[in-house]
Amino acid sequence: MYQAETPADLLKKKRKLPGSRSSWTRVASTVFLLGTTSLLTDISSEMVSAMLPLYLLVALRFSPFQVGVMDGLYQGATVLVRVMSGLVADRWRRPKQVAAVGYGLSAVCKLGLLIASSSWTAIAGVMLLDRVGKGIRTAPRDAMIAASSQPEQLATAFGVHRAMDTAGAMIGPLLAVAILSVAPEQYDAIFVVSFCV
Repeated sequence: MYQAETPADLLKKKRKLPGSRSSWTRVASTVFLLGTTSLLTDISSEMVSAMLPLYLLVALRFSPFQVGVMDGLYQGATVLVRVMSGLVADRWRRPKQVAAVGYGLSAVCKLGLLIASSSWTAIAGVMLLDRVGKGIRTAPRDAMIAASSQPEQLATAFGVHRAMDTAGAMIGPLLAVAILSVAPEQYDAIFVVSFCV
């Protein structure tokens, strides 16, 4: 024998479905704000990251080994800093301020690339700081998303943020290619646009 359900019961169940319209409207504004920030930051960062190996190899005459060492150093720095930034944000109970430091550091580094564009050691230092900025902001940003969302909305909230973040990572390289197609080998133009974003 089946349990009878009223239309009101069915409506309540529909509202609890992750993909329902009401589920989207309950995503916290903090998630959308952080998503927009991540979108713009990733456009800026990925513009540089996508073209940096080409710039190092062609313009600065790096060897593939040097490019690999530099990439390994700043990717490794990101992993280490993520753990530390999470501990600091929890200890101080100020995830917003810690995340802001990370986003700010990455923004300033784009300007640093213009200044350091002819020195490989300076570029390595700037890119290392940029990745440190990414590491600093990741853990407190995720904590803010979790804190601002209802338990039943966590997957949706993180999905929305990840979608916006990934969109930025896709747009950035496309924008860099568009700039180089209009101004071939003008890598400084990429650095300028990435700072403005």
